[in-house]
Amino acid sequence: MNISTRHFIHFTALSLSALWIVGCSADEALLDDTVRQPPQASMNFPITLVKGPQTLEIASSHGTLQATQINAVSGFVHRALQAGVSPMTVSRPSGGGNSARVAGEVASLMVGQGVRRENVRFMTYPGSANGPVRITYVSSYAKTKKCGDWSKDLTETSDNTQYPNLGCAVQNNIAAEIANPETIVIPTPTDLADAPAQVLAVANQQKAVSTVTNTTNNIANP
Repeated sequence: MNISTRHFIHFTALSLSALWIVGCSADEALLDDTVRQPPQASMNFPITLVKGPQTLEIASSHGTLQATQINAVSGFVHRALQAGVSPMTVSRPSGGGNSARVAGEVASLMVGQGVRRENVRFMTYPGSANGPVRITYVSSYAKTKKCGDWSKDLTETSDNTQYPNLGCAVQNNIAAEIANPETIVIPTPTDLADAPAQVLAVANQQKAVSTVTNTTNNIANP
């Protein structure tokens, strides 16, 4: 065996070894996808539909509703009406006094916002005359896990994994902004496309483009 043949055999063996190593690495890369596809926030903090009481507390220390309180009650009632829930309960301390007057104003405001009078229920709870007035209704709402898991420091990134709180605030904000939580379970049906309206819109768009083109030509060629 001459020197050239030995060199050729040696080169071939090294090439085959390199191909084998690359092939193994490629197989491992195909199998190990957990590091390259980290879990999303929606997986760590899934939004679910739950049912329970929604409560708004109104301080009665002023003896009458303040402007900010009126806005708060109006917004709270609006959300209840949007959700289609009834009845709504107004609870005040048994001590009466300021709280009784505020509870009456709250009820009048609710009726003025569109709540039927028979759907406004009154209750009392043990408390002083200046205790808060509570408005409550039961409805479905969207929620996810609470934030606050700082078991892992934000600077601990050597293992290339996410910290526990990543995406928590975003998911909680999304849950709070869902107008109709029932759509989490049953999506809102989509209407059929209005074909005539679409044809008219395209025709109007073509006319607009044609008008702009003609105007541009007239300016360029007076």
